Amino acid sequence: RQFLLLPAAKPRLDEGNCPQQQNWTEGQEGTLRCQAGGNPKPRVECAKDKDGQLFPPGIPSPVTRDHSGTYRCRATNPLGTDERSVTVWVHCECGG
Repeated sequence: RQFLLLPAAKPRLDEGNCPQQQNWTEGQEGTLRCQAGGNPKPRVECAKDKDGQLFPPGIPSPVTRDHSGTYRCRATNPLGTDERSVTVWVHCECGG
């Protein structure tokens, strides 16, 4: 039996896994897309800049206009921390 050992690496948030601009539609489900690279696997937490309210990345939730704004996402493992700002734009699905 063989195991691939990955070298230890501090957390890394980048555009591919944690886009700085995300668009959601009001009334639908939105998911804050933010995953981190690193080994051991980092824990990622995001909070809204305005009020500090935690918003878990990767978990869908019903979108309201209140979700619009900037979130500070932080990835942490024993080797360090990386942070990234993510702006969520909420678009109205209004009938004409």
